[in-house]
Amino acid sequence: MQISVTGKQLDLGEALIAHVTERLTSAVAKYFDNAVQSQVVFNREAHLFRSECLVHVGGGISMQAEAEADEIYASFDMALSHLEKQLRRDKRRRRNHHAGPKP
Repeated sequence: MQISVTGKQLDLGEALIAHVTERLTSAVAKYFDNAVQSQVVFNREAHLFRSECLVHVGGGISMQAEAEADEIYASFDMALSHLEKQLRRDKRRRRNHHAGPKP
């Protein structure tokens, strides 16, 4: 999966980029194996940090989540939890409940 981490008028450290890459990869891989790309954008608005996560899983499936918090790590973790919830619900909807038992 191709991951793009950017900051608008913000310098991102290597620790934050590694944290985002590790957590996002594990969260998306839990629900979908064929994720294509993801993009995370950090922005600072007054005293709050805003993070926006966009994941393109493939097959026309795209999920987007955003969150605001006082700290940059907290804003990303909140956005990632929203994204995981969307991925989990979409995976549950796409499951074929009428398939018979596998031999």
